[in-house]
Amino acid sequence: MASIINTGISALNAFKRQMETTGHNIANVNTEGYSRQRVQLAARLPQSSPQGFIGAGVDVASIQRSYDVHLASRVRDYTAAFQEFDVYHQRATQIDNVIADASAGLDDMLAQFFAAVNDVADDPSSIAARGVMINRAEQLSDRFNALNGWFEDIRNQLNRDLESEVDEINAIARSLADVNARIGTFNGVVGGIPNDILDQRDKLVDDLSKYTNVTTLEQSDGSMNVFIGTGQALVVGGTANALAVINNPQAADHKEIIIQQTGGLTVTVTSQMTGGSFGGLLRFRDEILDESQNALGRVAIGVGSYFNAEHNSGMDLDGDLGGDFFAVAAPQVLGSPGNSGTISVNLGNVANLTTHEYRLDFDGASWSLTDLDSGGSVALSGAGTPANPFVADGMSIVIGAGAAAGDSYRLRPTRNGAFDIATLVSDARDVAAAEAVRSSATAANSGTASIGAGAMTTRTGSTKLAAQVPSTITLTYQAGNQLAITGAPAGTQFVDANGAALGASVAYNSGQTYRVDIPGLGVFDFGMSGTPAVNDTFTLADNTGGVGDNRNARRLADLQNASLMIGGTATFANTYGALIADVGTKTHQADNNATVQEHLLSQAEAAKSEVSGVNLDEEAADLVRFQQAYQAAAQVINVANTLFDSLLSAVRR
Repeated sequence: MASIINTGISALNAFKRQMETTGHNIANVNTEGYSRQRVQLAARLPQSSPQGFIGAGVDVASIQRSYDVHLASRVRDYTAAFQEFDVYHQRATQIDNVIADASAGLDDMLAQFFAAVNDVADDPSSIAARGVMINRAEQLSDRFNALNGWFEDIRNQLNRDLESEVDEINAIARSLADVNARIGTFNGVVGGIPNDILDQRDKLVDDLSKYTNVTTLEQSDGSMNVFIGTGQALVVGGTANALAVINNPQAADHKEIIIQQTGGLTVTVTSQMTGGSFGGLLRFRDEILDESQNALGRVAIGVGSYFNAEHNSGMDLDGDLGGDFFAVAAPQVLGSPGNSGTISVNLGNVANLTTHEYRLDFDGASWSLTDLDSGGSVALSGAGTPANPFVADGMSIVIGAGAAAGDSYRLRPTRNGAFDIATLVSDARDVAAAEAVRSSATAANSGTASIGAGAMTTRTGSTKLAAQVPSTITLTYQAGNQLAITGAPAGTQFVDANGAALGASVAYNSGQTYRVDIPGLGVFDFGMSGTPAVNDTFTLADNTGGVGDNRNARRLADLQNASLMIGGTATFANTYGALIADVGTKTHQADNNATVQEHLLSQAEAAKSEVSGVNLDEEAADLVRFQQAYQAAAQVINVANTLFDSLLSAVRR
């Protein structure tokens, strides 16, 4: 009789536990991170009897949660990937929307400025046209400055966001370490680790995957080691390492990420922090923000440098040589705190400037230049001396005294370009629209040769021809088909396209361009055509009174459509367009990638929910089933009681 009662009681306890667990599932149907729990039953060991073994009832073997480690890992991977591309896309869209906007970008300002330059070329003596040109130049400079300031605002916000996300990651790490410590206290305890604590642990890991890539390794005691990025240990057992944001030793505005390990050891892990919103922020900074700000600076440096070079070769309304029209930024040089020596970096061939940043290192014997964007080595030509500087990617580098092994510099050729550009000319009369040198053929010449108007292509000094002795340069066609300098300031000579001296006479060829280096002034180019007679002469003289001359203004206007940038393949507008195209392409790719990852994440979450999620319909059905089983078990006990009462009654008789 007792065996029947014990069997019924075991069933009551088992079905009661199933109903309690089902109620727990229903109560947590909306609890994030909760995994459905199931009671596992096992038949008790049977009792031996002469007739065979008799069943002894049922026991609750365990209460297990429905959880698939592989599915959970997939959800975390797709979460990290989606968050990375989503954050990257959101931030990139900010840049794309502004630089490509007609009213906020640079295209319209460039067009308006060069339209004003063309107006001066059409009417070089007009003070009004010159004033408008200066005004448009100031507006162009202001637009460069404003866009650069906007980039800096985005950079400052990004740095604050990095610090905020590091705080979030550290808080999760501490919570995970605490949970691991709690899990450790259940080691060896009957019943094992509570499922709800395991859910809490896994929910923390899921939350961490929103910030960065996460991998886990469960230990024998049930605790979980957590690694982030490409394998940096964040939590080991009950110990949490901490991330921190620090200034780059060379560039304070370029934040680095370190992990502070127990014992005080710190390791820089910036490049290893991949995936999640944190990885998206770092990728946006390195691939979009830095590149865009440098690209904007490159356009500003190109406009300023080429415009200055042409403006310097001209002459203003007062007969003075032109000066710099724009202030142009020098490359930014950021040295390591422990450097022993010094260097100076100037702009070289502006056409060769890139949007990249570089690191210059000295090993005690030689210097090396590394492209920080590609990681590749950049060849250095020259010797690094003032007479023969290192030349690479549009930079001219001179090494000062005192360099020692370990010296290192971060070079940003164009970063300050849009910040430093400014309009230097404020007086309309100072616009150098005229050419400084006038060419002419002697009226008495008997041949058919003519000389072109010419242009000063390189200015090396500030002494006009009118101030030199003699004040004119006479070119004479001589027997033997020679064009000779027969009267000129001392040192005047022909040079080739590279500036190499050719001497005082050169062979004459109709249609050829000739270059004369005028000491104290610069190199003047001119073309000649036709057939000269022996002793025919041609004169180069100061352009005195040339207020109506528009030759230099016309060349200034022609800069708009000249392919001067990106290795001589792009105009200023094309170069800015390359920036728009690059950002637009990366933004579109990020949008596509985010969409794909979101779809994959949804599928992974659905698959995980099929295993771990609570289905109210199923739980309601189970509750009815377990209730019926409980009632049946109660009936077993009731029958046992009836039988026992019947037995007692029989004995009493």
